[in-house]
Amino acid sequence: MRGRNLYSLPKLFIGGKRISEFNSATIQFPGNNQINTLNVSIDDPEYQDAHLFNSKVEFYLGEGLSEGSPIFVGYVKEMNPSDTSITITAYDPRIFISGTDAEPIAVTDKKNFDGYTAVQFLASVINDNVNTVSTIINTDALSDFSPETSMRGYRTSGKSPYEIFLDVMAQTVDDTVPEDPLEYYVSMEGNKLIVAKKKSVDTGSRSMILSYMDGIEGITYNHRAPATTAIGIGTEGSFGEFTYGNAPMGRVGTTFQSEKTQNAEIYEEALLTVMKNYVEQKEINVVISRGFYVGLESLVYLSVPDKNLRGNHRVTSKSISVTKNNITCTLGLDKRKPRVGDYLDRKITLGG
Repeated sequence: MRGRNLYSLPKLFIGGKRISEFNSATIQFPGNNQINTLNVSIDDPEYQDAHLFNSKVEFYLGEGLSEGSPIFVGYVKEMNPSDTSITITAYDPRIFISGTDAEPIAVTDKKNFDGYTAVQFLASVINDNVNTVSTIINTDALSDFSPETSMRGYRTSGKSPYEIFLDVMAQTVDDTVPEDPLEYYVSMEGNKLIVAKKKSVDTGSRSMILSYMDGIEGITYNHRAPATTAIGIGTEGSFGEFTYGNAPMGRVGTTFQSEKTQNAEIYEEALLTVMKNYVEQKEINVVISRGFYVGLESLVYLSVPDKNLRGNHRVTSKSISVTKNNITCTLGLDKRKPRVGDYLDRKITLGG
């Protein structure tokens, strides 16, 4: 937590106009390719008549009193007025290619994207259907998977473009090192769409180092036993099972359905299922006093006495709360979401 008057000068702009009457704001970066949101309370209910729906929103933290780049860029989609104030909810630009705000696409044998890679498909939809008047979603930084992932054979009776892209991306894993398979992810930097591969926790470069003396205000975490066995059930009676021998916290299993027909193929899927989740066994929340602009999937080193927490961790989510007096920033590290049924949980609270 930091005092705004000493360390920052947050600014809110809606439709290009600075809104000085805002009272508080919460920005959620949930990770896992989900859309970022901003909820802001404005001490002037008159704004409900300002035709703000679909207006562009930019929020600057001004960390270190330097305005820099906006921490959030999005568009107003919800407004809830009261007698004394109005609460506005904005979503990042991906809202225009996902959910009910996006026109669904049917991909059939007659009308499909078989000649496109997944990234080419997404860029085409954005540039043809979204960026028609101005650049809502900047695609300049988009780069393809390595190796490229084709849309060939993908069919659906109707989904949003973003959902289609995530369907294909979910099948894209760099398993060059089988013990450390790396998935791809999507994030936003301002209005710029980023598709990138996760960094290896062991060998990737760090974005920052945090300690109780410098940057950490408190830590809470759940420690969960990861799945050591995965069993896949395929089509035509096919079956595959993988068990990882190193299980110091006890054996935990998971099952999944596969479209594969060969036992060997399902075995490979089971291996990847266990190994890509095995390194994400701690769900850590760190309240920090600096580094608010650190990006999702960046690596952060925790320099703390507890050997269970010390080391590199991926930033998987981020939450920022701004009031008239303070800014509180909480990072979620390592654990993406529950992926197996039976976990052994224990809650530990440190610091704070």
